Amino acid sequence: MKKTVILGISILTASLTFAQTATDFTINDCAGTSHHLFAELDAGRIVVAAFVMPCGSCAAPSLAAYNAVQSYATSNPGKVVFYLVDDTGNTSCSTISAWGTTNAMPLATSFSSTSFVMSQYGTAGMPKIIVMGGTNHAVTYNLNSGVTTIGVQNAVNALISAGVSEISKTNNFNLKVTPNPVINELSYSYSIGKASNVNVEVFTLTGELMFTTTSMNQNAGEYNLTIGENLKLENGMYILKMTSDSKIETINFIVE
Repeated sequence: MKKTVILGISILTASLTFAQTATDFTINDCAGTSHHLFAELDAGRIVVAAFVMPCGSCAAPSLAAYNAVQSYATSNPGKVVFYLVDDTGNTSCSTISAWGTTNAMPLATSFSSTSFVMSQYGTAGMPKIIVMGGTNHAVTYNLNSGVTTIGVQNAVNALISAGVSEISKTNNFNLKVTPNPVINELSYSYSIGKASNVNVEVFTLTGELMFTTTSMNQNAGEYNLTIGENLKLENGMYILKMTSDSKIETINFIVE
């Protein structure tokens, strides 16, 4: 059932809830570099992992995920990384690394270890692509088929948006949103300390952009309003992101 939500410029601090969490490890990659997964996620890194046999049918979906990661090389250098992982940890490092290079993934970080295997992430696939991130070590994308570059990008974008929630703890906008869960209408109040350009966006948990406003210049002061723009959303949880000059805050809200 779809609901009509009247959206405005709003934000609060909240954390996202996801259905699965990553399995921690401390192991060396095929180049001999040590990796502690949870430490990397806690530091803000987003990991896109492709579990492969390797096999011919693994190549195209893995490359789609690899290309998604490379698309962040300029905008978010070092934040999004691609791990090419042997599915059961029994293929030699030289083989898995050479397979990645042969299939146009020369910058992949390769792993072959029983401490990092596909069985830790549900039903087997060839390949299985997962996306992990956040201090809650969430797995936000887990597909055995139908993997696309844009699908992986959407999952990464959601984590990047959610990652700025740490900034929200300063309560920059003294913002209040009601009601949450949303039933018919979302009302909100907030304040800004100086004239600012304000913009708001709404994403699904997988990063699909559902709504965006035209940037508006507002004077310093307190605001209590509702934007007259209807957004029809299925029941569920969404991310609302507010940007005001250099400040960004996010909140998750539920539509019932």
